Amino acid sequence: MTIYIVDDNHDLVEFLACLLEDTGYKVHPFIHPEDALAHMKAHNIQPLTLITDYNLPLMNGYQLYKATQSHAPKVKTIVISGRDVSTVIGGLSFLQKPFTPEQLIQMINRL
Repeated sequence: MTIYIVDDNHDLVEFLACLLEDTGYKVHPFIHPEDALAHMKAHNIQPLTLITDYNLPLMNGYQLYKATQSHAPKVKTIVISGRDVSTVIGGLSFLQKPFTPEQLIQMINRL
């Protein structure tokens, strides 16, 4: 399964990438949402899962999800944030920071 991780916190992106790669997933980590979108299109990758922070520069995580859908319409998305944004993400899965590695893996498995 291919997972895209997008968060402007480099340390968190690196941690999540290592965690998920060790769990057996193919991971593409990004700091900037526009880089993730460009990578998907340039390499014709349709990720099955997108893990994105809500608060990103230039677009929020929900906007990134909507932009990703035009290229990967079946993408399952987990939005992460330090504050509760569950009411503004259109029914997407939400995980509030801080969360445990187990919580993230369980949520991915449920998707």
